[in-house]
Amino acid sequence: MVNHRSSFWVGLFCAGAMVAACGGSDVTTGDGGGGDGGGGGDGTTTGDGSPINPDGSTNPDGTTGPACTSDAQCSLPTPYCDTAINACVQCLGDPNCANAPNNANTCNTTSHTCVQCATSAQCGGTNPYCSPNGSCVQCLADGNCGTNQKCNTTTYRCVNACTSDAQCSFPNPYCNTQAGYCVQCLSSANCANNQNGNFICDTATDTCVECMADTDCKDPQQPYCFAGQHRCVECLSNANCTSNVCLLDHTCQ
Repeated sequence: MVNHRSSFWVGLFCAGAMVAACGGSDVTTGDGGGGDGGGGGDGTTTGDGSPINPDGSTNPDGTTGPACTSDAQCSLPTPYCDTAINACVQCLGDPNCANAPNNANTCNTTSHTCVQCATSAQCGGTNPYCSPNGSCVQCLADGNCGTNQKCNTTTYRCVNACTSDAQCSFPNPYCNTQAGYCVQCLSSANCANNQNGNFICDTATDTCVECMADTDCKDPQQPYCFAGQHRCVECLSNANCTSNVCLLDHTCQ
């Protein structure tokens, strides 16, 4: 169900990194790795569209909230009622994403989340392709990259091809020999000196991230791990806040 009601975004402040805004060429040269501060690739912020929880609570990825029959029963970060599934969601149509952070101005009407793109026509510059999770990215396949490069299809970045660490360099100094390209890490030991405090290796994307579980979050002001971006946040649901309001940027109102 697509409903082009006006935007309900209030008090939003972008707290997490996302893939850079779109802008230029189809082929990128050089080692376009994810950088030392990298959480997984697209930074993505879209969630997986998983169903409403049996207890009516907000899912950690922010895709669905409490049960509802009208918008009056919904609040941030899921302020709209999708009456087709009787659940509060982040968006029903593009107008609901007009003021979303990180240029996520398109509503994915499957996951009901605000994303950067639905097609590559909405991307350009150094990130000309639309990834499956709705972010503008550098590549989708090896052919999108330069000579002696491969597309890391978990981060959607062009990286150097390799058969050993000797062919790799910062910011992707390790060779994932199974995939055949250079990566940021193969284990958390490779992230021990990360300058941005991302000391955990996400072995699904071979990138250094802040957290994979709540136990990785040591700051009592940010005790929860937001799985969508692998970063520690103040809240994942309204229940985590004394105000009973968890905003879209995962801070309490």
